[in-house]
Amino acid sequence: MADVLIVIDMQNALHKMENFDAVVAGINKRIAVYRQEKKAIFFVQTTDDEIPSDTEAFELTDKLDFKSQKDEFIVKTTPDSFYHTNLEAYLKTYNTHSVEICGGQTEYCVDTTIRVARHLNYEVEVTRGLTTTFDSDLLNAQTIIKHHESIWDGSFATMLPSN
Repeated sequence: MADVLIVIDMQNALHKMENFDAVVAGINKRIAVYRQEKKAIFFVQTTDDEIPSDTEAFELTDKLDFKSQKDEFIVKTTPDSFYHTNLEAYLKTYNTHSVEICGGQTEYCVDTTIRVARHLNYEVEVTRGLTTTFDSDLLNAQTIIKHHESIWDGSFATMLPSN
């Protein structure tokens, strides 16, 4: 189990990603494990012209088990959860060596954050099936997810079995 769980972009604006509710349910199971072990949970939210931070679209889905007074929240403006955010500083205050990453969008924000975390020397874990995305013009969401899980496996992350 990693030191910290990082949940990326599970926001109202992105609720049409593939199997969104099932992924949220799986993430909630991971959150429960981290809470039981009294480990930190970080929720990362994206904001841009399409998802302004002062809108309901920006808010985390209410199906997600987050605690406003207990968990950490990071706002980002790029696919990289570390770029121009306080994520790395917070991780250092928790003396973090390893992170588990989940959420959306598999090939965009999740992939970028996994690779940057690895570059910053964090050990990275990903539970299979706990990232999601949209269909693209070239590939369906399930193919994108499976493809990225195969790339991450052993190169950028340790892949954990689905829960």
